[in-house]
Amino acid sequence: MLAEMQQDAESLYAAGEYDHALAEFSVLREMRSRREGPYSVSYLANVHDCVRCMSALELWADSNPLCHELYGKYVHTHGRGEADTVDVAKHWAWALVHLSDYARALRLYVLTADALWDTDPAQARRLLGAAAVHRRDTDPTTLLADDRLDGVPIHHAGALGSTLAEFISTTPPADVAQLPERVTIDGLLH
Repeated sequence: MLAEMQQDAESLYAAGEYDHALAEFSVLREMRSRREGPYSVSYLANVHDCVRCMSALELWADSNPLCHELYGKYVHTHGRGEADTVDVAKHWAWALVHLSDYARALRLYVLTADALWDTDPAQARRLLGAAAVHRRDTDPTTLLADDRLDGVPIHHAGALGSTLAEFISTTPPADVAQLPERVTIDGLLH
């Protein structure tokens, strides 16, 4: 029964029927939480599916608590630089930007860029570019003043700081609506 429901939900998602897919994934998430527990691979995958649907539907306030839960669990089970963790961090930061919670979005962008710096520097730069665009009245380089951010060690503070400074000097702060072709969930594109 669960496998069939999963297949139906995935088909709905692939067809772009995000509202129906979200309903299916939400039921699966609840069922798997009860049966398998809140750290089971299937449960976490269904939470991630819900987050993707909510992003597509622009349900930012609804996705925020799910992103928070999933990000924390993925950091614990996968690590900060793993693909699933990075994907959730991007969805969460994007939701926070749309909720005008820029300070938390900047922190996620910087933490994720640090985790990606050695393995995917291009993606790390895109995320730092997004942090520069969404900085508002904050200088994101100040987040790197210490060797830790929110208790997490920062391994590439110098490189991150100089890259952020470069973006800040060339990119004015902007609203998402002002740069829709340049700033996406994946960061600053060009």
